[in-house]
Amino acid sequence: MTEGMMMSSCWSDMLARLITAIGKDDFCECLAECCQNLTGYNSAVMIIFTPHRKPSLIYNNLNQDDMEPTLGPYFAGAYLLDPFYVLYKSNATDGIYRLTDIAPEEFFDTKYYRNYFHDTRIIDETAIMLKINEGFHLNVSLCLREGGDVSRLNADALKLVYPFLSAACLQHWSREEQIAPLRATGSSAGEFGTTLDAAFSSFGTSFLTPRECEIVHLILKGYSTKSIAKLLNISDGTVKVHRKRFHVKLEVSSQAELFSLFLEAISMVPLGSNKDPLELYYLSQQPNNHIESAV
Repeated sequence: MTEGMMMSSCWSDMLARLITAIGKDDFCECLAECCQNLTGYNSAVMIIFTPHRKPSLIYNNLNQDDMEPTLGPYFAGAYLLDPFYVLYKSNATDGIYRLTDIAPEEFFDTKYYRNYFHDTRIIDETAIMLKINEGFHLNVSLCLREGGDVSRLNADALKLVYPFLSAACLQHWSREEQIAPLRATGSSAGEFGTTLDAAFSSFGTSFLTPRECEIVHLILKGYSTKSIAKLLNISDGTVKVHRKRFHVKLEVSSQAELFSLFLEAISMVPLGSNKDPLELYYLSQQPNNHIESAV
């Protein structure tokens, strides 16, 4: 997008409408329209990330066919492996982030990507991440779905207008009447969100060594053997040895099987539980399971 386009009447009209909507119920709709018109993305989902809580949906303009495949699995626990959620958990700075820039190198080969993203029809995604206050972080996910015009896509346009967008968002959510609903929504999802975060952290701890658990968690997020070795300051060969060991212990033979096991186990975690999801899963499948816990 050129400077001339930035100053066009179209952009001026969108900016004026966004400013006028500050403090009003149609602010998220105006923000989505502004971002989509600037970039060529054709859908928007806005989520609030809150420490120790499940993410909260505050706006979406998805059509009926895309809504359940996109939102259902995500809030059921798939968000735990979402690169944008992982980025938030790492205390990333505010800004514009494109999925292709932040995802681990093997993320696009993961079962998570091939299954979850296949159903959502998403082919490109960029997010605006903004800290509203100490309790709430806004994630505006802009996606191009199948059928959209890839040639019109211009994700970098968001970087040029980010100061305007962030200022408008901060002004909007500085008002008590707009922040109060976020508190209410976050409170209702808090306990379950804490449970799922804890479940991910404890996944495999009853059966694997601490190092094996570290590697399993990184594999689920899409990290390659080489990247894991670099992150953990160990050799590629050592990573491969650990992979072989936990494959045997968990009776899986591939990343796809590991991912499926993770999703099945995480879905069985009851509210408030601090147990390893795998322990619950194996007990439900085979009460006398022969898999032994790590010592």
